[in-house]
Amino acid sequence: MEDRAMSALKMGMRTLRFIGAYARANLRAAMEYRISFWVQIISMVANDSLWLFFWWNYFQQFPLTNGWQATDVVVLWAITGSAFGISVAVFGNARQLVTLIMNGGLDAYLGMPRYALLHVCIAATEPSAWGDIIFAVGAYLLFLRPDVLHIAMFVGLALLSSLIFTAFIVILCSLAFFLGNTEGMTQQVFGALVSFSTYPMNIFHGVVKLLLFTVMPAGFVSFVPLQLLHKFTWPMVGAMLGATTVIVLIAVWIFEIGLRRYESGSLLGMQG
Repeated sequence: MEDRAMSALKMGMRTLRFIGAYARANLRAAMEYRISFWVQIISMVANDSLWLFFWWNYFQQFPLTNGWQATDVVVLWAITGSAFGISVAVFGNARQLVTLIMNGGLDAYLGMPRYALLHVCIAATEPSAWGDIIFAVGAYLLFLRPDVLHIAMFVGLALLSSLIFTAFIVILCSLAFFLGNTEGMTQQVFGALVSFSTYPMNIFHGVVKLLLFTVMPAGFVSFVPLQLLHKFTWPMVGAMLGATTVIVLIAVWIFEIGLRRYESGSLLGMQG
């Protein structure tokens, strides 16, 4: 049992180093065009700041709305922005999965020594996503002035939420294995997840709120991390870890089933 745990730990560390090496290489490649890189980052920081200013101004007029305060919205945007930024910066190629499936582009990844889905996801970055990360971390530090423990919690929760974002986009894109070109639907549904993640969850009730914790996991992207940063409880940590694990496993499962169809050549008709 101890040997298995050590092997799993070593494998996990190797995978993290592998992802880190890819992320650094992608960042260096993006920075080859420095002016474009920084323009995209500054534009994204400005865009996110305008939205946060809107909500901040709203809560100055209405200090308490359904139990929510201005600082809650800052945390909500900070968590969502950092999670989205990490997802798109580190796993940026996941959003191209539909195109790769439809054009036969997955062939280039199937012969690689590591897991194909991981290679696909980390093969590219989106420079503007680094702007989301800078904005999110800056807003959290500036408005909340957290201690070291809360900063560590914020980073951990943002990483988990980024995995939820990435797994969700993989699920949507993997539907192309079965339904054909789903690029338009994928963009719309993923955009809806991002939008719902930035709204105060208390404005939703009944079936809609249930859907935001199941079919479209916006509640686990931002609301649960917000509650944990307010008050740490082990049951809620378990819920967050459990939800992240489940959606990642679902994403891997759907991709694997679809990949078998892809390898068998059953997508040739759709590609033609």
